[in-house]
Amino acid sequence: MTRPVLIALALTLIASACSAPPPPAEPEARLARVETVRPPETANLREFVGRVEPRLSVDLAFQVGGRMSAFPVVEGQIVPQGEVVARLDDADFARAVRQAEVQRQQASQNLERQRTLHARGIASDAALEQAQTEFDLQNVALESARQNLRYTTINAPFQGLVSRRLVDNFTTVAAGQPVARLQDMSELRVAIQIPESIVAVVDQSRPAELTARFPFLPGESFPLTFRELGAEPELASRTYTALFALPPDLPGNILPGMTATVMVSLDLLTDEPALVRVAAGALSAAPDGGFRVWVYDPGSGQVRARGVEVGPMGGDTVVIRHGLEPGEQIVTTGVTALYDGMRIRPMQGRNGLASGR
Repeated sequence: MTRPVLIALALTLIASACSAPPPPAEPEARLARVETVRPPETANLREFVGRVEPRLSVDLAFQVGGRMSAFPVVEGQIVPQGEVVARLDDADFARAVRQAEVQRQQASQNLERQRTLHARGIASDAALEQAQTEFDLQNVALESARQNLRYTTINAPFQGLVSRRLVDNFTTVAAGQPVARLQDMSELRVAIQIPESIVAVVDQSRPAELTARFPFLPGESFPLTFRELGAEPELASRTYTALFALPPDLPGNILPGMTATVMVSLDLLTDEPALVRVAAGALSAAPDGGFRVWVYDPGSGQVRARGVEVGPMGGDTVVIRHGLEPGEQIVTTGVTALYDGMRIRPMQGRNGLASGR
């Protein structure tokens, strides 16, 4: 091999040894769900499924037993206050009243006789006292007999809707056995189940603006007025029952048991200065013990960690007091595997929103 060839080969080897190694392949962008932070006017709007209830529901029952002789009301009928709902056969009770009247008359005559004899010094004090006691007992017996006779008729305690007849006419019923259900329709209410996370931060010093919608009245909503909040939660769901009154001038024939959608703003229920509400899955633990979210930059395709101050949780969402602005995009799933500067490929969430579903 000639000398020039050897020199060229040596130069080639030296150049190869001194050249920089090829750059490592850039890691493939990770697929992640990216959602847009909601603006304040819609971030805290929640929907609850409600059920229409009457102001009062009473199962009417006789206070004495017997055979029913009249049941004039029908289901779905509005009965005025004092109207007869049901009546028992009162023949036996009427005889009991007459018997008690006769026995009291006998006791009254015996008392007068003992008084006369006592005034003449013939009857003893004990005999007079016994006659007086017997007369008092017969008075009580007569009052009880008359009361039982009145108990053979059930009158409507208030104007209401007969929602159900629980027995048929001519049935023999026992004392206290319900025969009809009467519902007070003077004020219809909507009951909803509220999670404890919302109840804990409710500001009861100011009313919230709530509205109800019915599927059979599209495009219409009705304001609700707060009435009651249950003090004990449901054992299974750990939710509290809240009752709200519907306005009296409802356009449709709305009856107890119908369903309604109740719209409520958490901003109105609480004093939390909530700027935004995001999915709880967007939070991860920060090194300082707080919380952070991963903000996505569409220009670079990278994510950066940002510390946030959180408020109360509500279902699968959480209030962000400080650290996020409406319109920013954040990662809501798999946040524990992210790091600063990591490239991701957005997978848009439902509706492209990072808020309570």
